[in-house]
Amino acid sequence: MKKYILPVVLLALLSGCGKVKDVSEVSSQIEIVSGTAAATTSETSSTEAETTTGDDDKKTTTTKKAGDKISGTTTSVKSTGRVVTRASGGSVVHGTTRVVPTAPRTTSKTTTSSTSTQQPTTQPATYDPKDYSSITFELKDDKLEVVRPYSDGKSRSPQTLTVDTSEIKEKLEESPSKTINDFIESVDYDFDGYPDLFVAEKSDDLNKTGKYFRYDPEKGAYVSWSELNSLKFETKIQESTNRLKVLENINGVDWNQKFYEWNSQNQLVLREYIHQYTVDGDIIVETITYDENGFQLSRTVEHDNGEPYEEGTTTPIEEE
Repeated sequence: MKKYILPVVLLALLSGCGKVKDVSEVSSQIEIVSGTAAATTSETSSTEAETTTGDDDKKTTTTKKAGDKISGTTTSVKSTGRVVTRASGGSVVHGTTRVVPTAPRTTSKTTTSSTSTQQPTTQPATYDPKDYSSITFELKDDKLEVVRPYSDGKSRSPQTLTVDTSEIKEKLEESPSKTINDFIESVDYDFDGYPDLFVAEKSDDLNKTGKYFRYDPEKGAYVSWSELNSLKFETKIQESTNRLKVLENINGVDWNQKFYEWNSQNQLVLREYIHQYTVDGDIIVETITYDENGFQLSRTVEHDNGEPYEEGTTTPIEEE
């Protein structure tokens, strides 16, 4: 029996080697991508993995030796052509699989540009200084207030006039039908297109005295008027000559009347003075005229009927 053992072993070896091809024919490198190779001896078998390359139709067989079972391992074969691989673990990958390197995760910081929202600036309420049409007047706490509407629709008092309101307040209390407007004259005394003011502080049956204010269209305010305040009494306009007429009654028969006008330098000058008085029951009228510079031009003295009056009996002219 012993003499047959050696030939049988040799025959078996020769028949087994016929199924194994030289692994040196594989031109590619086998890489283990992931997993752990576990060695077992539970089963002795050999399997073949067939790799087909599309470029040169070469076929390479990789043999796993018995006992070298790889669990959970995917092998990729690098070759010169398209590679079809099989993955273990029961899942099949169709098509071409590539080893794609994992790119490092980058966190992009989004910078939010916060634009500060600027709150709209509230413009203060104003009024048109040249618009005098809606101006009214009110008496508050013995003060004369100028009231006018503003751009926000509300009425305000931008100015208080310096006047003596004691008599005005007294007469308003005595006569509820009267208003503050009964004591204010709105007249364009300088003919600039803007009405000015005369506020009557004192009045009786003969005269009115008070304060004058010129309207300033640049400021939109009333300005104390020294030129007209020097006249003292209420002023009227003589429409035929555009002169300012000031009448001072003395006793109802005797009176002084003066006529003023604005010259080319916007100065207020006296152009005519009329003095009426009585002598022995006769009414005498004295009239003096002046040029625009204030120099006397003429002087006449006559009875109220126009007849000349004898010189030397005329009452001296009273001028302020």
